[in-house]
Amino acid sequence: MRRRQGPATGQASDPAHKPWLPRRDTTVLLLSRSPQLQGEVGRVAAAAAVELVIGEALEQNFGAHGDIAAVLVDAAPDAATPGWRGPVIVVGFTADADRIWQQAAKLEADRVAFLPDSAHWLADYLACLQNPASRAGVLGVVGGCGGSGASTLSLLVAAEAASRGTRTLLVDGDRWGGGLGVMLSAQEAPGLRWPELLQVSGSINPGQLAAALPQVGPLALLSWEQGRASEGQAGTTGTSPDSDYMHAPTGLPAVRGRRTAVPLHAPSQTHDAVDEVMRAAQGAYELVVVDLGRTPEALSTFGIQCNGMVVVVPGRARAVAAALKMGSELPAVPSAAVVRGPMAEGIDAEMVATAAGLPLAGELPWLRGVDQALLAQRLPELLHRRRVRGLVAGVLDWMAGDSATAQSARAAVSSGAHPGVRP
Repeated sequence: MRRRQGPATGQASDPAHKPWLPRRDTTVLLLSRSPQLQGEVGRVAAAAAVELVIGEALEQNFGAHGDIAAVLVDAAPDAATPGWRGPVIVVGFTADADRIWQQAAKLEADRVAFLPDSAHWLADYLACLQNPASRAGVLGVVGGCGGSGASTLSLLVAAEAASRGTRTLLVDGDRWGGGLGVMLSAQEAPGLRWPELLQVSGSINPGQLAAALPQVGPLALLSWEQGRASEGQAGTTGTSPDSDYMHAPTGLPAVRGRRTAVPLHAPSQTHDAVDEVMRAAQGAYELVVVDLGRTPEALSTFGIQCNGMVVVVPGRARAVAAALKMGSELPAVPSAAVVRGPMAEGIDAEMVATAAGLPLAGELPWLRGVDQALLAQRLPELLHRRRVRGLVAGVLDWMAGDSATAQSARAAVSSGAHPGVRP
């Protein structure tokens, strides 16, 4: 099913001095003549605190409600969404599953919801439309050339954000890489990995995803390597640490004991599953950091999920040439360079970033003892290094849109001062 981009949303004025109220851009339209379905969807909309408009045809309602955030459609054969480019969800009762799937294929819908089974998921989905800006930012980290240190930077940025109290998920987007779980010595941490999640055939509740993933200190991790099955439970009614099984009526596969590898030979299914996992991740966390490696597969699958992209470019002429060659493959999102030392003679980080055609977000110094520190699970020691603090502060501030603070963090490091790190 094709991804669609919904209408842009504005920011409420002076939110600190006003009570929260559903804004007009949280209106959803239901196209259905069924009183039963209207009532069921009405209860879901009320739970999600969004306004529901009911009509029989899109063109009859769009003029009066041009701020519609999503269109819900039943399985009626004459249903249509001409000219609509926002999210489309086909809704109906479980008994009409075949007709619902046929309607979804006909309309190229983004999602389907079987009621009442999917009522909880649908409420979560509609609630996310209230303020898309509150969803997690997704930062992609890509290597400008092989061995540039993209995985190291991904880990440092995610770990620093988590240490500040930001709910952070670190995602391994390169299944052909060495594995972030191995890098963190977290192979035995209980929880689901990509091979299980790629079997998802339905929607995932954000809270259930967070409960099912491995945790490394304050940082959540989603990686490719095999590990231990979670001792938790990801069902529709919450989690239970006393259960030996993980079952998931919302689509998470059941696992127990040590898991086996899952063949990945269905690109379209992989893209759909990744899309659903990332949607749930943005609802469960405040920041998602994706280590993209530099494979075309990772860029096409995960790159489109990112709000911002950092390209790690070593300070060498060949690395800059490789980064320029890869630049045409990057998604059309704000991008910046992190330049990795040591620098070739006669050049500095600003020169490298300019040559790569990117603004400079920071400089990644050559770090001694990284592998040993990670193997011994002494990641905080790396974050305490002055130049590392300055780098990750600059990247996080750039991701937050604060270019002035990012620049001052870099300047503080260059002058030997302590960089300002916001809580």
